[in-house]
Amino acid sequence: MEPDRTESLVRLLTQYQGELFRYVFTLLPNEADARDVLQETNVALYRKFGTYDPDRPFLTWAYTFAYLEVLKQRDRNRRGVAPFSRELVERLAREREEHEPILALRLQALDQCLETLPPDDRELIRRRYQEKTRTGELAQEVGDSRRTLFRNLDRIRRVLHDCITRRVAAGV
Repeated sequence: MEPDRTESLVRLLTQYQGELFRYVFTLLPNEADARDVLQETNVALYRKFGTYDPDRPFLTWAYTFAYLEVLKQRDRNRRGVAPFSRELVERLAREREEHEPILALRLQALDQCLETLPPDDRELIRRRYQEKTRTGELAQEVGDSRRTLFRNLDRIRRVLHDCITRRVAAGV
C-alpha cells in the first residue's frame, strides 16, 4: 500500500476505533472475542483499503468487514453454544448501523455530562466503569458499604441519564 494511503487508513482507524469496537461488542457478548474480532477487522481493512472509495462514509464500509469477522468468530465458537442466532446477529447489526447517529450524539452528551459531575462522583464512575474496579473493592476504598455504593452509583447513573436526554433533545 502507498504511504499516503497507509497514513489515511491509520487516521481513519484511529478516529473510528471506538465506534468499531462498540459495533462488534453489540454483536458478540464476550469482550475478549470482541477485541479479537476488532483486531481481525483492522487487518481486513488494511488488506482491502485499496478498494475503499473515499467519497463513501468510512464507518459504513468498515462495518461490513466487522460484520464478516463477527460471523467468522461465531463459526470458530460453534464448538460451544452460540448465544445468538445468525438472524439475530444480522438484525442487531442493521439496527446498530441505523442508530449510529443518535448513539454518537448520546456518547458526546455523556462526555459533556461527566464533566458536570462533582469530582468525587466523576472519580467513582471512572473507577467503576473505566477501570472496571469490582464493587466490593471500590466500596472498601471509598469507605462505604456495598449497599451505599450501589445507591450512589444508581443516583449518578440517573443524573447522567437525565443530562444526556436533555442534551440530545437540545441537539447537544
